[in-house]
Amino acid sequence: MRTVIAIFLVVFLSLFTAAQKIEYNHDSLFVNNFYVDAQTSKSTIDSLLNAKGKSRASKDKDKINPSTGKKAIETTAFYYDLGLFFRRYDYDSTKFSVGIKLYRDTDPKEDRQSELTEPFKGELYIAGNYINDKRTINQLHELKNCSVTVSMVSLGSISSLIGGDIIYQQNIIRLSFDRKTNELKAVFIHHNFKDR
Repeated sequence: MRTVIAIFLVVFLSLFTAAQKIEYNHDSLFVNNFYVDAQTSKSTIDSLLNAKGKSRASKDKDKINPSTGKKAIETTAFYYDLGLFFRRYDYDSTKFSVGIKLYRDTDPKEDRQSELTEPFKGELYIAGNYINDKRTINQLHELKNCSVTVSMVSLGSISSLIGGDIIYQQNIIRLSFDRKTNELKAVFIHHNFKDR
């Protein structure tokens, strides 16, 4: 009987500690209620998430670092099993991005091309709005304290949703949608990016 209770407690505690919370409110990003910005070290984020992220540096093909004259370097910490990534930019130490994969794409080929393998199992809040249950454009338009824009492309009589933005505190929050269902699948918060 003690063994069964011990196993139950271990499983229960592991489920409890696995839940994550990402919140973007008042121009600040919080991970599990702790403030995070571009100066927060990867080891601190690892500790907050109770997971070890895999770092990868890549060159931005469109951006030049003004101090070096070379292509800008983006360093990304991927938390594949958590559905999250955190990205820093060498050309501006204040810029910071977070990618959150909320749902799998209905097209398996499209889903495999995602930078993240598993969907985020935690809670995502933007401007005090719980985002996880907002899948459709109409639901997103009901968000309080912010507005939503979407981009469509038309070819003849066929139109398709290609993306969108949540406008909040003058920062860029990009939305990615499933091509078949037009439902939200991922959110990308670009902190300290003032230009659209």
